[in-house]
Amino acid sequence: MPNVPTGGSRDVRVCALGQSMQDSPRDPGQVYRFDDVEVRARPIGVRRGDRMIGVEPKAHAVLLQLLSHAGEAIERERLLDTVWGHRHVTPSVLNRIVAQLRRALGDDASNPRYIQTLHGRGYRFMVQPEKLADEHGEENETTRSH
Repeated sequence: MPNVPTGGSRDVRVCALGQSMQDSPRDPGQVYRFDDVEVRARPIGVRRGDRMIGVEPKAHAVLLQLLSHAGEAIERERLLDTVWGHRHVTPSVLNRIVAQLRRALGDDASNPRYIQTLHGRGYRFMVQPEKLADEHGEENETTRSH
């Protein structure tokens, strides 16, 4: 996905359909929280409870897309185009990434709590995350979910 210079301090990302993704979930201070999981856009990180969970960068990017569109069906092709750009990758790559995310989140494909497979279509993140914008990593007690 190409970056288009805007003359400002923020890049505008252009997705496959030519739509601007200026409010991309990769905004530096964006943090999503649900249950005991916290996902930071930058620096990339997934924390479950008091442990950091290692996920590869592409898995992190897929998770951010799912979180930023929680509750919505996201087509497989849209995820592939958004995360991998116009590179030729097979759908099995996305299957592997989603399986990695499920392991990291403690989710189960047959009885999902977080990532629902929409057979033949794509995926949906089933929980509405809390969105925080704390670029310093400090937790605000008033925004705590637990």
